[in-house]
Amino acid sequence: MRRGFVLLALLLVAPQLAQAQSPPERLLPGGSQIYLRWDGVDAHRAAFDKTAFGQMLKEDTGKFLSALWTYGNELLDYGLKNADPNVLALAKEAPKILAGLGHNGLLLGIEVKSVNPPQVEAAFVFPKAGGKDGALLPVIEKLVGLSRAEVKKTKVGNRDVSELVVPVIKVGWWNENDSDVVIVIGTTAASDYAKNVDAGGFAKSPTVAAMNNFKEFEVWARGFIDVTAILGKVGELAPQADQLIGELGLKGLKSVSFHSGFDGPAERSIVEIDMPGPRKGLLALVSRKTIKLGDLPPMPSDMTSFSASNFNVKSLYDGGVTIAEAAINVFAGGAVDVKELIKQAEAILGVRFGEDLFGSFDDLSVGYNSPAEGPIPLLGGAYLFKVKDSKKLGDTLDSLFKAIPPLPGLEISLKKRKYQGGEIMDLRMKTDQGEQQLATMTIHKGWFMLAGLPQSVYGFILRSEGKLPTWKADAELTKRLDALPKDFTAIYVSDPRPSAQYLLSLAPPILSLANTVLPQVLPGAPTFDLSVVPHAQFAVRHLFHNITIMTDDGKKLRSDTRASLALPF
Repeated sequence: MRRGFVLLALLLVAPQLAQAQSPPERLLPGGSQIYLRWDGVDAHRAAFDKTAFGQMLKEDTGKFLSALWTYGNELLDYGLKNADPNVLALAKEAPKILAGLGHNGLLLGIEVKSVNPPQVEAAFVFPKAGGKDGALLPVIEKLVGLSRAEVKKTKVGNRDVSELVVPVIKVGWWNENDSDVVIVIGTTAASDYAKNVDAGGFAKSPTVAAMNNFKEFEVWARGFIDVTAILGKVGELAPQADQLIGELGLKGLKSVSFHSGFDGPAERSIVEIDMPGPRKGLLALVSRKTIKLGDLPPMPSDMTSFSASNFNVKSLYDGGVTIAEAAINVFAGGAVDVKELIKQAEAILGVRFGEDLFGSFDDLSVGYNSPAEGPIPLLGGAYLFKVKDSKKLGDTLDSLFKAIPPLPGLEISLKKRKYQGGEIMDLRMKTDQGEQQLATMTIHKGWFMLAGLPQSVYGFILRSEGKLPTWKADAELTKRLDALPKDFTAIYVSDPRPSAQYLLSLAPPILSLANTVLPQVLPGAPTFDLSVVPHAQFAVRHLFHNITIMTDDGKKLRSDTRASLALPF
């Protein structure tokens, strides 16, 4: 008898258990062409703590950031103490929402069913945001209440679905199993969308199964873009759109996927662009030629980052011609001969773009940043391009700039000067307001260099002539590079330590200034305890070079990144 009751009980609770344990992807549109899932930190705490950044957070840097977060919240509370109570209540909930997002992550799925008429569904899932400590639903309800928008409540199975009554775009939300918050935006009513959730949604897609089978490292974020499906929908807009996509060769693109997570002390991410078919049009310009570190030019000894790829400037030119021809063929029935127009321009300027100008470049381009040549990366950056024929390129540039006709109130000139065994070319613009230098260039020892500041060009010439030290990979970087493919189509290397150290060194004077100024502007405002700011050099000791390698096997472009701390620039 007891066994019968146990069996009956299991049968009764089985559906609820299955629903609770099924993956949250079931809540996303079944045909999602864009998919993103981030698990948050809690599910991967052990792996995260082993990373270089995780080690930093367990020490003084973590205490500092925690104190800074508390200080920011106190300032916000103080600044809003006289504000509308509703605004103050919302402001106090915002940190809870952000903290919950960091702990538990989110999911996103977007499905475009039709573009004419438009039928689109986008669903956001916030795991555990609807639990007893979740702040998201109360904030949504407060915002809706403040907006005075009409809300429709619908019972769909065991779900209480709320929907905004607004034209065109439909917005709705509900609490799934008193745990996950689901927000639906699109052309389908949320109540209708909720009726189909139990069918399995995106969880039944083979894409989810394939992405979950990824085993190279522990993954905490993954995403997928079905390029074929998206281009197919774009092609539905008009026959011309589909024809243009075909002529550009973009139908050879299948998908883009990425996985991000942890691999020992490194944050690891892999991005793959699937191009299995014959590469035509623009895709035919993607080169598989490999490069090596030994191919690179002499770079600054204090260099903080560099990138190198097999990019050829002529590919950019050829791509522009391909796009122009395809667009004219599709929208103007080939009424204009693009190549004939180019020939006419070449005859006027006395320069053959494809052969003399862009054809002078080889399959290698390099960029780098050096504090000595520019403290701000965007200003101090330098870009070098390998040259096949230096003399031809030099003569072509001379002819090109001499052929530029004078314009009213504007004069563009290329002025040359000698420097330390090389030749500098200054591109200048003269107007009624004065003369301004636009860029500095040089063609030296098989390289064409373009920089915003003359000092970057000076440094390259001096290094090429052996008058300045050049960069060499240190033992730590050499060891990391040895674990990666020796041949690649592109590489990016950056050292986050100087930037992180510089930012941490700025914290004491900036916070000290805030402690002095803010109490005068806002009497009674909280101050920050400067003693919790870590020593910058000690704080960054766990960090190491970030490295990205790109390879191409003819079917997939693959980008593999191992980083200790990803920072802009």
